Amino acid sequence: MKRAAAIAAAILLIGGLYLLAGRRAAGEAGLPLDDAWIHARLARSLAQGRGFGFNPGEHSAASSAPLWTLLLAVPAATGLPFPWAAYLGGIGTTAALAAVAYRLAGRVTNDGEAAFLCCLLIVGTHPFPWAGLSGMEANLAATLVLGTILAAFDGRTGASLACAAASGMVRPELAVLPTFVLADSLLRTRPFSRAGALGATLGCAVASFAPFLLDRILTGLWLPGSFQAKVGRHGVLAAVLEGRPGVVPGLVVSNSFLYLAPLLKGLLRDNGALLLLAPLGFRRFLARRPGTHLPWMIGLLLPSVMAIAAPFGGPLFHEQRYITPIVATMVVSGGIGLFALPERLSGRGIRRATVGGIVALSAWGTWTGMERYAREVKNITDMQIRIGRWLKERPGGQGTIATNDIGAIGYITDAPILDLTGLASPEIIPYLRRAAPAAAGRGWNGASEAGLLEFLRARKPDYVVLFPSWYPSRLFQDSLGEPIHRVDLEDNLICGDRTMIVYRPDWGAAALEKEATSGD
Repeated sequence: MKRAAAIAAAILLIGGLYLLAGRRAAGEAGLPLDDAWIHARLARSLAQGRGFGFNPGEHSAASSAPLWTLLLAVPAATGLPFPWAAYLGGIGTTAALAAVAYRLAGRVTNDGEAAFLCCLLIVGTHPFPWAGLSGMEANLAATLVLGTILAAFDGRTGASLACAAASGMVRPELAVLPTFVLADSLLRTRPFSRAGALGATLGCAVASFAPFLLDRILTGLWLPGSFQAKVGRHGVLAAVLEGRPGVVPGLVVSNSFLYLAPLLKGLLRDNGALLLLAPLGFRRFLARRPGTHLPWMIGLLLPSVMAIAAPFGGPLFHEQRYITPIVATMVVSGGIGLFALPERLSGRGIRRATVGGIVALSAWGTWTGMERYAREVKNITDMQIRIGRWLKERPGGQGTIATNDIGAIGYITDAPILDLTGLASPEIIPYLRRAAPAAAGRGWNGASEAGLLEFLRARKPDYVVLFPSWYPSRLFQDSLGEPIHRVDLEDNLICGDRTMIVYRPDWGAAALEKEATSGD
């Protein structure tokens, strides 16, 4: 009970410090990512009975973490506003993550001190404090992955597959986790049973399919919008689907290096000592029957799959948001590994000094993470929140808004949104992927500026809000008319560009200009 109270106090203390730092920097409570406000708008829509769509009456797979969005809809339905509903969900999932880490370490080591240390490290190691107050799904994903490992360690393959299926509903790359559970089950099951193997294989198939089925039920689509809009063109999966098998070997080599080197850097920054101790923890997971191979699979194979199949942003992107389950696995494995050191290296004095050093490393990472959190909250508040409020105050209303950052602007205005990246407006993707003349410009993620401009002229939004560096050609920007509002950040850390510009195009004049040009 005392240990539980200490962990709860640590969660609240660290969370309170993060919130105070963010509020002090931004002047109000906020969130460090624009993506968090996407979840907020979707959760509010659900809570108000408008369905799982970014725009009323429109199905879209704007959330890549539908289970997290559904969870946020619960406090939103009680009337709790954002960002406070997101804080509540984040603190709750952080507490759940700590509880599962405690249980897992205790089961593996049979040592209450080891369990308490692992729990404390999870609470106090970056990125978990940041994730808990980010409004994002990272800590929920980490909780479910540790739950998958715990169930497998206890020999409960069905429960492990269920947790793995839920993990895929929170992070799309975790849809591969049921396959790891199946491989682990086959490796550790002795004597081998054909019936058991068949049952595990069928369970793996169901668990692997479940995240896609949830997307289909909620959005009418089988894949999250982020796959087509952002991720799908960057890895082996896209190369195979597009009929480019010749580039696969090169992608395997280049993607592995470009992804795994920053991953190692991030893990060393979080707590290098735990990374070094993790292999000892992997062995400890296998020392008792039935044991499990999942920790080393998640620590080594999962990032390799992410790097090769469909990478986006890299492992350090959004404060390690995509690799938080991997970090959680390494932290718990490292904590367990400390208690697996040979006796001559783990005497009471040596262990205390080692524990103190490890905790200090985590505390330093959490402190520097808090400084970045505050700056990121300030960035989003000063740019997207500020522009959203400016648009909402326009005489006659803001009408339809086209923007490449849909979260905070969409949440604040509650206006119809055209997503220029295609996340919430998948109908734009064929325009963005359109082959363009050699002289035509290419924007963010290879977007065709000519195709985007054609889409905008067809849909005629009242306002266009974008990062100018994402669509840099003079022709494209001049076609939108004169800027009527802009925000420039002096200390940008998290926004897609330090400048965001608001245009109010005159589409009638643009159409006449286009006709005149085509007639020459």
